[in-house]
Amino acid sequence: MAIGDIIVGLDIGVSKVSCVIGQVNKFSEIEVIGYGLSNNSGIKRGQILDYERVGQSIKDAVNSAEQISELSVNSAYVNIKGMNVRIEKVVMESEVERPNDGMTVNDIYNLYTKVQISTRLERDEQIIDIIPSAYVVNGRIYTDEPIGAFCKTFQMEVEVVIAKGDYIEGVQKSLRYAGLKIDGLILETLATSNIILMPEEKHSSVLMLDIGGGHTDISLYRKDKLDFYTTLPVGGDHITNDIALTFDISTDEAEKLKRQYNLALVSMITNNHEVKLTSRNTAGNDVIKCSEIVTVIEARIKEVYQLVRRMLQEKGMHTGINSIVLTGQGISNIVGAEDLAKKIFKVANVRVCSPKLINVIKPQHTTVYGMVRYISGLGLSKHVNSDVQIVTEPTFKDKIAEGLENFKSSFSFGKKKKKKHK
Repeated sequence: MAIGDIIVGLDIGVSKVSCVIGQVNKFSEIEVIGYGLSNNSGIKRGQILDYERVGQSIKDAVNSAEQISELSVNSAYVNIKGMNVRIEKVVMESEVERPNDGMTVNDIYNLYTKVQISTRLERDEQIIDIIPSAYVVNGRIYTDEPIGAFCKTFQMEVEVVIAKGDYIEGVQKSLRYAGLKIDGLILETLATSNIILMPEEKHSSVLMLDIGGGHTDISLYRKDKLDFYTTLPVGGDHITNDIALTFDISTDEAEKLKRQYNLALVSMITNNHEVKLTSRNTAGNDVIKCSEIVTVIEARIKEVYQLVRRMLQEKGMHTGINSIVLTGQGISNIVGAEDLAKKIFKVANVRVCSPKLINVIKPQHTTVYGMVRYISGLGLSKHVNSDVQIVTEPTFKDKIAEGLENFKSSFSFGKKKKKKHK
């Protein structure tokens, strides 16, 4: 990317829409020049149910970012979550058009086209991204685009990201309502891992569990590659629902109790005091022990971990994991979540990364900031700029001229009316 290039990212979540406008500075780093946030209620269980409501939320978030950046936004990149995608690994070989001149961006374009044509899609599926993980040139492996390398043929290992057509259509409708075009759809784990994981973690073998409100994204990275990715439809909101159902109380009170007694292990309780329930729906004991609340929290978190472990075992991916990173609003505030993970997964190195620990931007913009950073590093063979325009304020001279023009128009209109009256 060149200095001054601008990328607009949109994180369309279940309850919020976040927008970040990033610009490449002279150090080739992303500088945030605009951001916005709005409430969203048009998505349920990963599906867009109300396009206009989501579109209005997008418009509100973008408008806020526009005011800060003094730009007019016409297009943006949008995140997509795991429940709407699948990933297929492909290795393909291609010839270089002019071997004596070295490999060019066009040669990589041509191989992308071959991958698109050869990838088998189910009905109503679309390819939204092709992520190169390695290039093999003359027997040598490159992780970056080997532009200029002299060879007759080369291989490319890629992950083809395939999305459900109905979800893409919903995103397109929502953005059209907001007056925007889609620059591209970005797999959310790529954005999150870009700022959550350490380079040494990605290079060895790290399991990242991004536990949100309604789902858990499972990403396994080995040797800097996304080796496995899927989503479970369970998250932090299920802990709240468990507490509400167990004690027959309102969801609001259950959420407060979860935040107040945010422990992942009953053994961590030092004072098992009594808790008075205030919104009991039926007659019963209104006083419980705090250990009863923590028991519910521990049971649900343990279940999530066990589901993940079982899924990895079924795929043959459970061995050789050196570290685990827990992130997401559904887990980052629960004390002892890493201790429970160590017991379930039998992995010694487990850490929690809260969005609050990332000082570059506010926690609610963490994912979309990661998107913008990820997009900026996609390489020469991919166009990454968003369509924006600079908003210029009219000068004092322009305002005077406009005022005079308006005055003349109203004056002449008044004269015409007078003549007609005669």
